[in-house]
Amino acid sequence: MPTARTHMHRIYTRRGDRGTTTATRRDRRGKDSPRVMAYGSLYELNAHLGLARAAMAAVEPPPARSAWDSLYGGLEEIQHRLFFVGRDLSQSRGLPDHEPPLTVSEHVLRLEALVDQLAADTPPWRPFTIPGGSLAAGHLFVATTVCRRGETLIAALHHQEPVPDAVLAWVNRLSDLLFVAARFVNGVEGVVDPPLRDPLDGY
Repeated sequence: MPTARTHMHRIYTRRGDRGTTTATRRDRRGKDSPRVMAYGSLYELNAHLGLARAAMAAVEPPPARSAWDSLYGGLEEIQHRLFFVGRDLSQSRGLPDHEPPLTVSEHVLRLEALVDQLAADTPPWRPFTIPGGSLAAGHLFVATTVCRRGETLIAALHHQEPVPDAVLAWVNRLSDLLFVAARFVNGVEGVVDPPLRDPLDGY
């Protein structure tokens, strides 16, 4: 009779015990290589987006829900897309058997459309403000910084090995979206962006 253990996939393989990992079937690299660091940063970002969506789910949505629903559903779509962007980053363009990118310019345009929709329902930004406000917005501000850090790692990889243009543009646009999204959520929840204090005040 089969047991639960029979159907479990083994989590550990021991193949990474010496500090390497498999990027693709024929490409094994150090875990600190620019390529692994680049696509690894997207897993961290994905986790923060999961937190942001969980925090949004706990908020009473506004009566006019169009932009709110677009953001909530859009973040889930982005979580899926991050896996495909990671796949694009894991593939070295220098290998003869690399596959075409799954991220294309159309995906960048979709992000831009969501940015425009949210910006239309968000008060104009008045520099400078500090990250904060509601819990959901706080998670989105953190996601913004993680995305921008990931973008720098992807740029560093691109200086050594080519990265598809659409991937570079998509991650750049995503950081814009997440910043706008944080401010949009604050606006929906009636929270004013915390203004930056006078430089002579406080600590």
